[in-house]
Amino acid sequence: MPACPCRFCAGPLEPVQEFRFLVETATLDEPAHLSRIRALPSAAGRPLAVCKGCQGRIATHPARFRAALARDAARHEVRAGVLTAVGLLSVGWMVAALFGDV
Repeated sequence: MPACPCRFCAGPLEPVQEFRFLVETATLDEPAHLSRIRALPSAAGRPLAVCKGCQGRIATHPARFRAALARDAARHEVRAGVLTAVGLLSVGWMVAALFGDV
């Protein structure tokens, strides 16, 4: 089973941190149980895979954590927009190739 990389430094997680992430991810549908065991930082109600060093930095500098999450979300939105545009262009080209001779 491949190791989960840290969300912020991309380093490998310690086995304990990886286990915590997998347990918290598996219990997302049980909010009462998740609130008792939550040990990892979360974004939008989902736990983040972070190493012990990054988790310590998040605890000491929460403003940097929120800024890093905002940058990551913006990057994800741009990536999703580009993939959507490429998909629509591909479908358009395929339709034009199929019905272009008609």
